[in-house]
Amino acid sequence: MSEARWLLIGSDLRIEECARMFKEKGLDVTVHLKDEVTDELTNKIATIHPTHIVLPIQGVKGMLDSKLFSKGTVFFTGIIPGIQKMALKSEGHFVSSYLSDERFVWNNALLTAEGFVKEFYLETNTPIASTHFQIAGFGRVGRMLAHVLSASGAKLTVFARSEAQLGEAEALGFEVKNLSPDVEFKPGFLINTIPSQWLAIQPEDTLRVFDLASKPGCLKPGMSSAYYTLHLGLPGKHFPQRAASYLADTILRMCRGKE
Repeated sequence: MSEARWLLIGSDLRIEECARMFKEKGLDVTVHLKDEVTDELTNKIATIHPTHIVLPIQGVKGMLDSKLFSKGTVFFTGIIPGIQKMALKSEGHFVSSYLSDERFVWNNALLTAEGFVKEFYLETNTPIASTHFQIAGFGRVGRMLAHVLSASGAKLTVFARSEAQLGEAEALGFEVKNLSPDVEFKPGFLINTIPSQWLAIQPEDTLRVFDLASKPGCLKPGMSSAYYTLHLGLPGKHFPQRAASYLADTILRMCRGKE
């Protein structure tokens, strides 16, 4: 890895911090602080001939030309379209997702939960203690949300389709309800952690929805609400140094696994 030429791509603040950490370790690093494929990015690739590329969690807008890279280039990705992944692999490149690393995903989930708390305070001026939150989904982010919010005295109801998730949430002392197609939420706050477009909401609904899942969010196509907000990249937004350290450690650990 001593001769590796790194290119880190993305506007998330953790990307810039991760580049700084790599440079401190003596790595050859170039950074592109944008989330889209541009002529500027193409020129950087042609100039530095990167051997290792880090893409942002939410991916980049546009398609990277897989023929621009030397055969055997290593890509570390977040969310990546299947067609982009196939194009890279077909040219002999290696594609690994840091989102498959359990340690990274759990640490990122905890920072997401803490980032939500900051967003909630800023947007509502409401204390968490004794406030009722409805959480949709009880995966990693849902579990960390429940942990952080309950520790601050919140009242929680967990909605999920999975019996395993419902059972775990109930065993941990939370009220649980099945997330059925005709589910009705109480007035107040709903936090979505499910990465699919499942929620039908009417313009007159005043349910405050905080969506922490990836694009395009949880609203069904054509739905909108003045009380809905999509919150992406909370770890990088609120805790860039800690988030970057998790990303840098994970990528370097993945590199060692390839050696």
